[in-house]
Amino acid sequence: MTSYIKFTPISGAKSEDALCYLLEIDEVKILLDCGWSDKFDVEDLVTLKKVAKQIDAVLISHCDLSHLGAYPYAKSQLGLKCPVYSTVPVVNMGKMCMYDLHQSKTNEVEFDTFTLEHVDEAFDKITSLRYSQPYALPGKCQGITITAYAAAHTIGGTIWKIKQDTDEIVYAVDFNHRKESHLDGTVLHSNGNVLDALTRPSLLITDALNAAVVHPPRKDRYAAMFDTMMTTLRSGGSVLLPTDSSARVLELSYLLDKHWTQNQLTYPLIMLTNTSYHTAHFAKIMLEWMGDDLTQHFSQTRENPFDFKYLRLCHKLEDLDVYSGPKVVIASNNSLETGFARDLFLRWMGEEPRPVTHNTLILTDRSAPGSLARHLHDIWDERTTAEAAAAATADDNTTTTITTHKTNARVIKPSIDYNETMHMTVYKRVPLEGEELAEYEERQREKAERDAAQAAIIARSKSIMEEDELLSDESDIDEADDTMEDLLGDQFDLYVKDAGRSGGFFKQAQSYRMFPYLERRKRIDDYGEAIQVEHFMKASDLDRLQLEKEEGEGGANFGNKEDDMVIDAVEPLLPGKDEKPMKYITTEQDVTIQCRLRYVDLEGLSDGRSMKTILPQIAPRKLIIVHGSTRPTEELAQACRNMDHFTKEIFTPDISQVLNVSAATNIYRVRLTDAMVSSLQFSKLDDYELARVSGRIHYPTDSTTPSLDVDTSEQPSRKSPSVFVGDIRLSEFKRVLQAEGISAEFKGEGVLVCNDCVAVRKTGTGQLLVEGILSPDYYKIRSLLYAQHAIL
Repeated sequence: MTSYIKFTPISGAKSEDALCYLLEIDEVKILLDCGWSDKFDVEDLVTLKKVAKQIDAVLISHCDLSHLGAYPYAKSQLGLKCPVYSTVPVVNMGKMCMYDLHQSKTNEVEFDTFTLEHVDEAFDKITSLRYSQPYALPGKCQGITITAYAAAHTIGGTIWKIKQDTDEIVYAVDFNHRKESHLDGTVLHSNGNVLDALTRPSLLITDALNAAVVHPPRKDRYAAMFDTMMTTLRSGGSVLLPTDSSARVLELSYLLDKHWTQNQLTYPLIMLTNTSYHTAHFAKIMLEWMGDDLTQHFSQTRENPFDFKYLRLCHKLEDLDVYSGPKVVIASNNSLETGFARDLFLRWMGEEPRPVTHNTLILTDRSAPGSLARHLHDIWDERTTAEAAAAATADDNTTTTITTHKTNARVIKPSIDYNETMHMTVYKRVPLEGEELAEYEERQREKAERDAAQAAIIARSKSIMEEDELLSDESDIDEADDTMEDLLGDQFDLYVKDAGRSGGFFKQAQSYRMFPYLERRKRIDDYGEAIQVEHFMKASDLDRLQLEKEEGEGGANFGNKEDDMVIDAVEPLLPGKDEKPMKYITTEQDVTIQCRLRYVDLEGLSDGRSMKTILPQIAPRKLIIVHGSTRPTEELAQACRNMDHFTKEIFTPDISQVLNVSAATNIYRVRLTDAMVSSLQFSKLDDYELARVSGRIHYPTDSTTPSLDVDTSEQPSRKSPSVFVGDIRLSEFKRVLQAEGISAEFKGEGVLVCNDCVAVRKTGTGQLLVEGILSPDYYKIRSLLYAQHAIL
């Protein structure tokens, strides 16, 4: 039998759009990520809609919009009913991401594409996995095992390994091999080596988003950001840093709070998102998913790094009024298309009167093409590139005012003065006034009257039922029932408050339409005895009821203060719903933007140079490149094709293009005869014993399974060449050599150099080559390499 593997991009191929891919293994359909943009245009999901009901499993790799934004909508509207898998942080922070975006949209327009209930229902259905935990998929997916590995970039970010029989598929997008302030690098490439479990897969699916990017050192990027920030603050301006609400916001907030603490700065530092309290709360309880430095510091000092010392958490724009003067605000969302970041951008950089000093906009990622943030980034990039080129060709005696931070990788470009008029859509929620307010109040009065009438009916029905309990005979009960029927008349619906339900963030508790009904309480038991409830209560319950009665009579009920503290710790406060009568106004305006503008790359992704070093060490048998604009995608593919000993099966598919990447592996089942088994000579390899067989296949008359028997016609003197069995990884062999006192280091593209005279490398087909001058070192290294295999 042969494994049948197909791959189809639904979104995010030869573009930087949201990620969503269909992987088919035989009859099983697996969806890799389910992203969307903050425009939430349902037309973007037309292709997903066609296959959503057929999906058997969904794997989500990161907790941001581009990886899971469409998941709640697909679950509630497109018929996606299959199991979904991710890590715990992706569940928690992904929900925060969708909450924040939903609230941002409802602050601007009448938004009903999905609801908060849809978000809750979707994320409650996710099965959470831990890193390196193999999980056998159930049902139709039986036989497939998935394993999550740390991708870095975001908390809980995942590289997925999907295994069936001899096929191993690695889905590795948006990973970061470098250590950051709150996260360690990906296990895909740790300490200069690729994790053994992820090497030599049948198929590797990776992205080209950063294929054309080369990063300066991280400390230089930090220095550039802090320099720009402090220059603005000292001149009386404020700084806006747009970011997401669940992923990269953790790196930025921790980094800035640490800088403020080390330098004892007094300028207000604020995180402004709709879910800022819960974002910080989840960060505090998920330290085990973060970097070793953070967890060790917490273990030693018991100080949680996300108990911010200087960073203040706000969830309303009005909260900023408390902090006067220059300030730094981290605000959602990073695209500047919606949310508090857009509101502040217009308020600080686009409203009259013009400030005397410049406020500054610092972009920490490029955002998606077509967004306002990407437009500003591209303008900044073009102008700084042109200025750098002009400065390089200027006369040596010419004085320039360009300030740069130079590194040995590339120049960190400076900030620019941005002063241009932009045509923008401005969203506002304003209070109702005049006739609109009068009409609204009239509708509210009518609703209140209806509610009061229904409440009166309920109160009356309750009174009748209580009287009914005191009736002594059946005729009296029947009479009360007739009275109830006269009261109710025709059937009708009414809302009954469900006091036991919690509405969650920003939500009111759900109510249900019901008939007015009160259950009759029995005053006597089945044996005719009067029921006295207090006889069946514990003494502690009686004391509690008495205490509540006394407190009620005293007009106060303070509860347990310790319990209140625990509840506050588990459920941080969130903003209440604004009940003021409001309306939405959308206008098209020409807005003059005036600010200082700078981009500092804090996206937390491996750059192109690093990827071209990592991919040869993974050595996939086949490679698919997605999620990058056309030019970086083709450049990365060409760079891989030019590598020696790298696979030539490299694919760069278009949207909806179906790739057949089936593995060339055939598996057959045969039965060994007793004579064949007794003739085998086994060699041990790890936990296995292997033997080479040579015989003749025939079909017994009493079985449908073919048998393999000794071939008696084979010449005894004929000796077959030896076969080496085993898939030794060079990282493992390096440790074997070092244990034998032989120095071994990786140089170039995955070449293991031993004692500076012998090179061991693996070709694109998996063949091991030992090259060097014939010497004692050469023969010793070759013997050690042979010893790692079973020789048949």
